[in-house]
Amino acid sequence: MKNVINGLLYDTSKMTVLCCHDSYNNNNYCGDESIRVTSGGNYAFVVTANGQDLHRESSITAITKDEIASYIDGWRLNNDEVAALSALGVLAEA
Repeated sequence: MKNVINGLLYDTSKMTVLCCHDSYNNNNYCGDESIRVTSGGNYAFVVTANGQDLHRESSITAITKDEIASYIDGWRLNNDEVAALSALGVLAEA
């Protein structure tokens, strides 16, 4: 998926996924949300849809590093995702 935001091209096929969260509707997988970073260091919140939920649309939203924590609030992260976000200074121990 590609999207132009503020004159910058965001191409999900070239972005690095920092963390990802699967979404379900009525116990059916309907896509995911992820935080990704471009090769230029720009961050994005990416929503994918597989057509199972008619109200869900694929999208890319440009975000700042400071906004990442609010987007992932409540997500269960694996060790690699925690390490990546901690290295960026997004996560801190409670």
